[in-house]
Amino acid sequence: MEIHDGLTTAIVEQKRQKFGWNVITAAKRTPAIVFFLRQFKNSMVLILIGASIFAYFAGEGVDALIITGIVLLNATIGFIQEYKAEKAIEALKKLLAPKVRVVRDGKEQLLDAKELVPDDLILINEGDKVSADCILIEGNDLHADESILTGESVPVEKDLKENNKLFMGTQITHGTGKALVVNTGMRTEFGKIATLTSETEKDISPLQKEIAHIGKFVGIVTIGIATILFLVGYFLQERDIIDNLLFAVSVAVAAVPEGLPTIITIALALGVQRLARKNAIMKQLSSVETLGSTTIICSDKTGTLTKNQMTVQDFAIGGQLYEVSGVGYQPQGSFSPVLPDSKEVELAMRTAILCNNAKLTEEKGHWQILGDPTEGALLTLAAKAGFTAEKLESFKKIAEVPFDSERKRMSVIAQDAESKRLAAYVKGAPESILERCTHRMKNGELVTMTDEDRKEILKKSDAMAQQALRTIGLAYKKDIPQKPQEKYDAEKVEDGLIYLGIVGMIDPPREEVKEAVRLTKKAGIRVFIITGDYGPTALAIAKELGIAQEDTKVITGEELAKLNEEKLKDLVHTEHEIIFARVKPSDKLRIVEALKQTGEVVAVTGDGVNDAPALKRADIGVAMGITGTDVSKEASNMVLTDDSFGSIVTAVIEGRTIYENMKKFIFFIFSSNIGELVAIFAAIIVGLHAPLTAVLLLIINTLTDVFPALALGIEPVEKDILEQPPRDPKARIMQRRFIMRYVLNGTWIGLVTAGVFTWSLLQGGFIFGSDLSFDSEEYMKAASMAFVVLTFFQMLQAFNARSATRSIFRMPFFNNLYLIGAIILSTVATVLFVQLPFFQEYLGTRALTQNDWLLVSLLPFTIIFWEEVRKFIEPRLNGKRTH
Repeated sequence: MEIHDGLTTAIVEQKRQKFGWNVITAAKRTPAIVFFLRQFKNSMVLILIGASIFAYFAGEGVDALIITGIVLLNATIGFIQEYKAEKAIEALKKLLAPKVRVVRDGKEQLLDAKELVPDDLILINEGDKVSADCILIEGNDLHADESILTGESVPVEKDLKENNKLFMGTQITHGTGKALVVNTGMRTEFGKIATLTSETEKDISPLQKEIAHIGKFVGIVTIGIATILFLVGYFLQERDIIDNLLFAVSVAVAAVPEGLPTIITIALALGVQRLARKNAIMKQLSSVETLGSTTIICSDKTGTLTKNQMTVQDFAIGGQLYEVSGVGYQPQGSFSPVLPDSKEVELAMRTAILCNNAKLTEEKGHWQILGDPTEGALLTLAAKAGFTAEKLESFKKIAEVPFDSERKRMSVIAQDAESKRLAAYVKGAPESILERCTHRMKNGELVTMTDEDRKEILKKSDAMAQQALRTIGLAYKKDIPQKPQEKYDAEKVEDGLIYLGIVGMIDPPREEVKEAVRLTKKAGIRVFIITGDYGPTALAIAKELGIAQEDTKVITGEELAKLNEEKLKDLVHTEHEIIFARVKPSDKLRIVEALKQTGEVVAVTGDGVNDAPALKRADIGVAMGITGTDVSKEASNMVLTDDSFGSIVTAVIEGRTIYENMKKFIFFIFSSNIGELVAIFAAIIVGLHAPLTAVLLLIINTLTDVFPALALGIEPVEKDILEQPPRDPKARIMQRRFIMRYVLNGTWIGLVTAGVFTWSLLQGGFIFGSDLSFDSEEYMKAASMAFVVLTFFQMLQAFNARSATRSIFRMPFFNNLYLIGAIILSTVATVLFVQLPFFQEYLGTRALTQNDWLLVSLLPFTIIFWEEVRKFIEPRLNGKRTH
C-alpha cells in the first residue's frame, strides 16, 4: 500500500501495541487526605499536637480540646487554600485537538487524536491544532504558530525541506497540507516538556523555612523551660517528682504560642484575598511572602512584556514616513503626520486587505484575528486608514500565488466588479519586492523606479529593522490577463511591479510594564528576559521598557549551550540584566537553576507550555491568566488574571508587607509569651504559685492575643516598602536584635505582672511561708489581677509592635481600624472573663474592685514609655537617625 493510502488497520494495531495511545501520561494524583495531612508537617503544629496529647494524659481535658481545635482549624484553612493539585500534566491534555483527519486503508477518517500512531497520514487545514509530532510531506503555504513551545511570536513557515516538522499542540495559522506522524504521546516534544515538568522539583518557600526555624526555636525554648522548672521544683521546692514533672511540662506547654500557626495562616490567606482583588491569584499561601523576598524576575517576552498582538508602528509611502498609533488589533489609531487621501495610499491599503487570508473580528468589544498575526496587523492598519474588507466587496479574488521561502512574496489576483479589470496585489520582504519593481507611485502619477529610489526605500526599511520592526513591502500590478487559477505563474505575475510602500510592525510592549519595571528596579529587583524570540527584537523591547541598556548582553541558545554550569553561574551573578534569546525549555530551567545556586530568590513569568518546567522550579512561578496555557497555570504559584507584568509589582509590595507584618505580630506574641514565662518564674523563685493557671494562659494565647495579632497582620503598606532592597533569603526573623527586643519587653511585662500578683496576695492577707491553695479566694483574686494586667500590657504592646523604629505618636492612629477594634474586643472579653459569674466558675477568676481596675489599667502604660525610650536611644547609639 502506498504512503498516500495510509496505514492498514492491522498495522495500526501492531504499532499501538508497541507505542501505546497518543496521550500525555498524567502523574498519579495526590489524594485529598494526603494534602490534609501535609498541613501537620509544620514543626510548630507538631509541638502543639504533642502539647495536646500531654495535656490530655495530665487530666487537662479542656486544654487538650482547645489545642486540638486550634490545630484542626489551622490545618483546615491551609488545606482549603492549597488543595489545588498539581495538574500540570493533566492540563496538557486540554491543549490537544480531540479529533483528527486520518487516512487509513485508503480512506479519510475522523478519529480521536489519542488513536494516532507513528506513520499515520493526517490531513491538516488552517485553524487545526496539531495532534502529534509530524513531518510535512505535502504543503500549500503552511504556517504554524509555535509560540506555545518556543515563545516566538511570529508563525513559522513550513516547507518540504529543512523546516518540515510540525509539533504536537501547535496551531496551523495558514495553509493546508498532509503530514506523516513520527512521534506520539510522551515521545513528542510536548511529552518531553511534560516529563521535564513532572521531574522538576519544587523547593520549599523562604517562608516555610522561616516558620520551620521559628518552630525549632519554640521547641528548644519549650524543652528548656520544662527542664528549668522541673529542676527548680525538684531541688529547691522539693516537690514530688511526678507532680513536679506534670507542673513543669504543663506550664511549658501553656507558654507555647498556640495561636501563632493559625495567625500566620490567616494572615497569608487574607493576603491571598487582597491579591485576588488586584488581579493576582495565589495557589499556595506561602508563595505570597516569597514574592516579597524576590531578588530577580525572569520574564518571558511574548504575551508577558508584550501584548502578543502584532501591530504596525511605521508606514512608509510616497517618500514620507508615518507613525501609526494604537496597539493590538483594535482598529483605532491615527497617523502622524496625517495620512493623505491619495491614490497610492488607497492602492496600498487595498493590497493590505486583498493580499491577505486573515479575518478581523469583534466579540463583546474585544478585537481578535483569525489567521496569521502579521496579516491581522495589515488588516488593522487598513481599518485605521478607513479601509475595510467590507468596503472592497466589489473586488473578487480570482487566484492566489502562495508565499514561499525562496521568493519571499505572496500575490493575489483580484477583479474589480465594476471595470472587470484584473490586478495583482503583492506583499513580501522589502528587498524581494523591490527587485521585481520597475515603477513607483509619486504624487498619484506612475514614474520609473531608479536605483536611487531603491537605495532610499531600503534605507527606510533598514531603519525600521534596527528598531526590531518586522518589515513588509507592498506592491501591485495592473492589467493582469484572465486565466484559470493554475495558469498564473509567479514569475510573470510578479514581474514589472509598481512599488507602493513599506510597513514596519512589532509585537508591542504593554503600556503598564514600563512603570512596573521602574518600580522593580527601585525595589532592587533585577529583570532578565528569557525568550524563544530573536535577540534584536527582544533587545529593542527591553530597551523601550527600561530593562536593558545599549551594552546589555544578549545570549542566544547556542551560546548558552557552550557555557558550563560554573560559567553560567558567573554570568547570571555578575551581569545586572541579560537577555536570553532563542532558548529551549531546558535552557530556561538551566538559567533558573544557576540563579538559585547563586543564592537568588527567583520569580519566573510565562504563559506557554515551554515555560512550565522553569515556572515549577522557580521560587515563585507567575503564569498569565488570559493568554497563559493551562500547563503554565498549573505549574505556577501565582496566576495574573489581567496578564499584566505590573500586577507582579503589586504582589511584591503585598509580599514585603506581609513579611514586615509577620515580624510585627511575631514580636507581639513572643513578647507576650516571654511576659507569661517571666511572671511564672519570678513567682516561683520567691516561693509562690504560678500567677496564671494553665487555663488562663491558654485563653491569653488563643483568644485575647489572637485578634490584635491578626489585625497587625493586615497593617497598611509602609510608604518606603519598595525603596528597601530585597531581604536576604538567609536572614531570619529570629535575629539577635529582634530577640533582645521582645525579651526585654517581655521581661518588664512579666516582672510587673508578678509584682501585681504578689501585691494582691499580700493585700488578701497572705504571708510568705504559709500554705496557699489554688482554690483559695486570695489566689484566684491575685491570678485574676495578673491575668488582667498581662492582657492590658499586651493590648498596649500591640501599638508598640506597629513599628520597631517609629514612635507611635508619629504614626497615624486610625489607619488600622481593625487593630483598634481588636483591642477593644479583647479588652471587653477580658473584663467579662473576670467580672461575670459564669466565667468565674469555669475559669477560676474573681471580680476586681474599682481600685484594682485603676491599678491594672495604669501600669501597662509603662510599656509604652519603655519602648519610646528605646526607639529614641537605639538609633543614636547606632549612629542612625530615626525616620
